[in-house]
Amino acid sequence: MDTLKDNKEWIELKATLRFVEDKILHIIDNQGWMMTKELQEQVEDLLSDRHFIMDKMFRLHVTEQEVLRFREVNDHLQELSRKMFNEHKQLLDSLKDNPILSVTCWEDVVVESWLDVDEGAEILHYDDDDDYGSNFSQMIDAIAWTEDSEIHSCNTILGEKPEPDHLDDGCIGSWAEGCLDVPQFEGIGVCYAVHDLCTHKNYSVPDLLRIQSYSVLNNIKGNRKNIWIHNE
Repeated sequence: MDTLKDNKEWIELKATLRFVEDKILHIIDNQGWMMTKELQEQVEDLLSDRHFIMDKMFRLHVTEQEVLRFREVNDHLQELSRKMFNEHKQLLDSLKDNPILSVTCWEDVVVESWLDVDEGAEILHYDDDDDYGSNFSQMIDAIAWTEDSEIHSCNTILGEKPEPDHLDDGCIGSWAEGCLDVPQFEGIGVCYAVHDLCTHKNYSVPDLLRIQSYSVLNNIKGNRKNIWIHNE
């Protein structure tokens, strides 16, 4: 963006970003992903610094196109969250009064559903990538390596009432907190999955706009029954 070329704060932030990312890449290039816990913690701290820098840069840079992208990503993740809750309820209904479960040696059957960031998926590239000067591909890979891929979930013990699906709101309220509390996002009902990515994890808003692949997953698990045999 031409208007930021001579902006002192932008120039300093961009230089600091380059310094932080170079340190991250130096550790990864020399140690690979099988590094010591101490170095892993160092990488996580550096990624947290990068998150802070990138979100400050976003506030200076934010364009109408980025707001449009954000709205599209938010709508997509909100729809995937609804899909997760719907699949969760359908799976619970299909297992209700299931005669097979009543004669198995399992109890406390739990249905788990969650929304994941797909690790290793290609990221989107935009004309304004060079404005930020971030190595988005490698940084998003590094964040995925250090963070839990789960961004939304629900777990229900069979027979219990499932939790309400209010976390995929957007109509009830907005999760526009922290770095998501941007004036240009006013009127957008930020969903929980976006909130989790950008406030609970080290993905910045510009990172979010470049991630394109997510998955809804389901699992059923249970504990073995304790069977006591009494001999008279």
